[in-house]
Amino acid sequence: MCDQRKEDDFQICPVTGKPLKSWLKNRWLKWLFPITGLIATIWFLVRVLPKPSRATYPCQRVAFPIASSFIAYVLGIFGTAVALRRARKRLHQSRYVLAGICIFVGLTSAWLTISIDSRHAAAQFVPPDPCNCPIGVANGIHPGRVAWVYDPDATDWDGSSDYYWDEGHTDPNVVEQMMTNAVRWLTGEVTNPAAWNALFRDFNWTHHSVDVGYSSGEKIAIKPNLVEHRQHADYDNYADLAPAMLVALLKQLVWDAAVPENCITVCESSRYISDKLFYRCYALFPNVIYAETNYYTEAGYDDIDTDPNRPSVEPTDVNMIFYSSVNIKNDNEPIPDDKLPQPFVDANYVINLAIMKPHGSAGVTLSAKNWYGCFCVKPGDYRPNNAHHSLSPKTLPEYEQYRVLVDLMGHEHLGGKTMLFVLDGLWGFPRVGKSGSEPEKWHYPPFNNDYPSSVFMSQDHVAIDSVALDFLRAEFADNMGGDGVTEGIDDYLHEAALANDPCSGTFYDPHRPIGDPCAIRLESLGVHEHWNNETDKQYTRNLGSGDGIELVTCTGPLDGDVDGDCHVNHLDLAQMSAEWLADNNPDSNLDGEGNVNMIDFAIMANDWRKCNLSPQSACECQ
Repeated sequence: MCDQRKEDDFQICPVTGKPLKSWLKNRWLKWLFPITGLIATIWFLVRVLPKPSRATYPCQRVAFPIASSFIAYVLGIFGTAVALRRARKRLHQSRYVLAGICIFVGLTSAWLTISIDSRHAAAQFVPPDPCNCPIGVANGIHPGRVAWVYDPDATDWDGSSDYYWDEGHTDPNVVEQMMTNAVRWLTGEVTNPAAWNALFRDFNWTHHSVDVGYSSGEKIAIKPNLVEHRQHADYDNYADLAPAMLVALLKQLVWDAAVPENCITVCESSRYISDKLFYRCYALFPNVIYAETNYYTEAGYDDIDTDPNRPSVEPTDVNMIFYSSVNIKNDNEPIPDDKLPQPFVDANYVINLAIMKPHGSAGVTLSAKNWYGCFCVKPGDYRPNNAHHSLSPKTLPEYEQYRVLVDLMGHEHLGGKTMLFVLDGLWGFPRVGKSGSEPEKWHYPPFNNDYPSSVFMSQDHVAIDSVALDFLRAEFADNMGGDGVTEGIDDYLHEAALANDPCSGTFYDPHRPIGDPCAIRLESLGVHEHWNNETDKQYTRNLGSGDGIELVTCTGPLDGDVDGDCHVNHLDLAQMSAEWLADNNPDSNLDGEGNVNMIDFAIMANDWRKCNLSPQSACECQ
């Protein structure tokens, strides 16, 4: 008996006949999943049932997939066993039809159990690089800085009535204040004119080595993400840029930065500029140039009347983008060179106004993918289709791959000419496209089952996409875009941060054909890292541990909010003035030493300067 067991304890090589390895050493592994699943289930129930809000905690978001897979596994095995037992009983009774049905039910239950577990195991996007491990070189007045403004008062929609992007649900006044806060926090200036002057001066110094601001007559091209604008009468609730974002940006450029209207071009070369966006902007700024595609009509997508106030985008006469790698497809053809929209070539400065959302093939749509709208080709043509499908994380999930986005991010007339990156994060879109892309509420703090109501702004192309990816990953890690894209999503950020020496080995130079002896490799396009966790949202510059990203926002409560209205403004100053040198520990005694004096005024001034009008969410008001 013992000899037989000893013999069975070994795997025998069918070629040599020699024992290979005792399986007894690994026998315990079969209990690993049941034990882990049971512990995760008990932990989740004990923690979440008394306080449901704990379901958003990071540890519970890890435990839930394991627990749910375990429960599905147990139910699946139980269902399969019951069905097959009933099938055997019906066979003994010669009731073959019922036996066949039971067998079918049992096999279906088994298949669903296996498929559910396999899908769940593969659903989470987990970056390969550890948190707070920056790569690349940070850009900006404050290197690597990303300003994040959050104000839940910006959004209010019941999920069904009217249009989420209309003024009744997206408050334009709040959005304008959010844009004001963002540009001030990004630059560290206290007024909008000073902030814009700082942006122009920094761009001119880093690009042209001249310390000058904006000069009248210089041109600005704005690239909005209008991917769903396939006709002028575009009225729906699918994922889209909020019109209030573009209006607020134009107000700052024209009224605060003193840029003449006719020097600004809103350019969308692959889509229309729909009525819901155009008329809001045109009513305030009729001399701004609103340039849109003419390719949709040519391709037979939509036969619309030409609007003289929305002229067609003209492409350059010659090709200006030369992709840095041969695209290996079934036909082994390289990506053809491309022309560019003329407004970007003519512009002195570019502003990238993008949307935050997952994407079915790319994983995410952020500021880098916004450049896909600069292809001067008909819809469905080889090049954009190629970039979307042949070179995306869905088809190339491995890391250390050539990424076409890096060529667009580094091109001198696109990412290389961009002075400011702005992301519309007001609404939580779960995916791209029409079906199912309506806004969804987010669950982790500070959103807590509300819309994200956020605006992001940066001078660092890589940093802003890295931050936005972390925000999206915290909400949609198990379904990046709806197509199960879970790998390679941030590979373009790795390649861009290390464009001077990328892991793929690609020689990134989008300005010259491959093999050109005059080719010059791109430098690092910015800094990339992932935050420490979704609750604290801190990067290395926040932690004082490295030279990576700095996420700046206004958190509270603020000491300078004397009257408790969640704002630091003239009302607080008035109350402090009235309590000047008062005794008995008045509200304006911010330093706690007993009376109001110049030290308290200094504390208030610092809060006022830092955050101006703090968002309502920044204070813990009852």
